[in-house]
Amino acid sequence: MTPAAAQPVPAALPPEPHNVTEGFALVWQKLDAWANEFILLIPNLIAASLVALGFLALAWAIERLLRHLVRRAGRYDLAHMLSSFAFWVTLFVGFLVVITVLLPSMRPVDIFASLGIGSVALGFAFKDILQNWIAGFFILIRRPFHRGDQIKIGDIEGTVQAVETRATLVKTYSGRLVIVPNSDIYTRSVTVNTAYEHRRNEIEVPVGLEVGLEAAMAVLREATLAVPDVLAEPPPDVLPWEFKDNNVNIRLRWWTKSQRTYEVRTRAAVVFAVKQACEEAGIALPADTKISFAETPLRVEQAKTAKAKPKRLAKKHGKNATPAFTDPDDVSEKLDPEAEKPKLGELNEGVEELPR
Repeated sequence: MTPAAAQPVPAALPPEPHNVTEGFALVWQKLDAWANEFILLIPNLIAASLVALGFLALAWAIERLLRHLVRRAGRYDLAHMLSSFAFWVTLFVGFLVVITVLLPSMRPVDIFASLGIGSVALGFAFKDILQNWIAGFFILIRRPFHRGDQIKIGDIEGTVQAVETRATLVKTYSGRLVIVPNSDIYTRSVTVNTAYEHRRNEIEVPVGLEVGLEAAMAVLREATLAVPDVLAEPPPDVLPWEFKDNNVNIRLRWWTKSQRTYEVRTRAAVVFAVKQACEEAGIALPADTKISFAETPLRVEQAKTAKAKPKRLAKKHGKNATPAFTDPDDVSEKLDPEAEKPKLGELNEGVEELPR
């Protein structure tokens, strides 16, 4: 243990002022001490300012050089991401150096400890940011799609505008901008419609059972080849596909360029050409003959107010014959216990006696 004599003696507190004059004297003494400390700190301020300017120039030079080198390879989005990352990392290192020059007693380790770098709280706070940044970095490195490609992610379909550090910008076909997080793109399936130069489209054309398939297929093939944007190689496919609703469905498939505009235009042009060619060739396309009972009006007759009395017929198999009701709507009257019961003479009226 440290002896009592070797223990540091606490600094003596300034005496409390007894009047206003002594109070103002203490204030001026404190201000004078601060002024002396600031004057002593001026060389550190000058050195820290020069170091800050040097790191700012270095960060700007690294950003420009890295962006220029990566853009020469045609990787514009990757150049933007890497240059921005290098710029901010250089500024952060410069900030630590400037703090060390300005306050020699403060070390970078103390700054990290005070900021809580590496703690669980900051890890959860920067989880989404780091996840999206890393996903965007790998997307730009592996390049599953490029700027200008047309992709589909779930219900989102459009043209890629840019891949940023946090998200990918997609412009839909209806002219809307959708911001998709990079982590969603990296972990979900993405359909790249323009990954290849050509893509295939198809429609189904129903024809009646009485129509000759060979003639109908020839007409459909010629009509499809007459459309300007339909490729002749590979040629269109005309395939009798299935029997459905007393018709034969012919599946018509053709190839065109992979952009969305060619798909829409060729589909409309092929439908128009097929309809016109079938009319000229005398091939009647069957109409929809389905009947919707929900739309068919039902005719309900109003119930009769006065019901006719039922006819009673006697069975010839015994004396106490049970009357038969010929009116099926008179069940309630038959089963009503309070109804007037017929007399015995009325029941036996017209019944022939059997020989004993």
